[in-house]
Amino acid sequence: MDLKPYIQSLRDQIEYDLKHDDSGIQDHLLTHLDDFLLMPSKSDIEKAFFLILNQFPGDHNDYIIRPSEMVLVPDIYDMSVPGIEYEIDFALYGGSVKDPVKVAIEVDGIRSHGHKHTRKDRRKDANLQAANWLVMRFTSKEVHEEIVKFHNNEIFTSDFLTSIDNVIQERLQLVTGNNYIKYDVRSVLTGYKWGDVRCIHCGLNQYGNLSRKNHTCQHCKNRFVRQLEQHERVKYEHNGLYFFE
Repeated sequence: MDLKPYIQSLRDQIEYDLKHDDSGIQDHLLTHLDDFLLMPSKSDIEKAFFLILNQFPGDHNDYIIRPSEMVLVPDIYDMSVPGIEYEIDFALYGGSVKDPVKVAIEVDGIRSHGHKHTRKDRRKDANLQAANWLVMRFTSKEVHEEIVKFHNNEIFTSDFLTSIDNVIQERLQLVTGNNYIKYDVRSVLTGYKWGDVRCIHCGLNQYGNLSRKNHTCQHCKNRFVRQLEQHERVKYEHNGLYFFE
């Protein structure tokens, strides 16, 4: 399949979307994309995937995208050498310098992948993962199918991009409305212990503050004293609160 018409179509769609962006960075972003598309050393697969990653180029506030990134990591297979170099098809960086989130995206088909190369891929993945990289692999067939979806549906949002965003957001653990309600996140933020509270009257569970002794059931509206689970170890009680070990 000739990907060039699909690449041009997605590029034009991105330009159209950028024209309605009021961030003032439209020209810079489009030049950045075009510079990559004009590189004769890049394959159509690489160009297609780069555009897919940049479907919403103005939205990458949480991470940056670096194609053909060279990295130096320890070689867990040969600790006698100081390190080993790898070229990552697309590296995504997020988080902070002291606590970075690093995602290595590999597209099978950008370089030849015979049986010998597949063994190298496994070794590469293992070394990257040991160096705290998250490794995601896609096939050239998947890239073909994905960019055709853009051509057939102007409002299509990449499944690749969604899965990559989910991976980054999960690792970043940014405070959002969605993860604030997670027990572990809210516990870290508030200092209380959160979880399921079972009403002793109706037997139904509700989202609740496990550190509080007294509760009002959201279902039957009766007040009750929370019964501690066997695994809970209370250090002491004070002012109607449980303080756990």
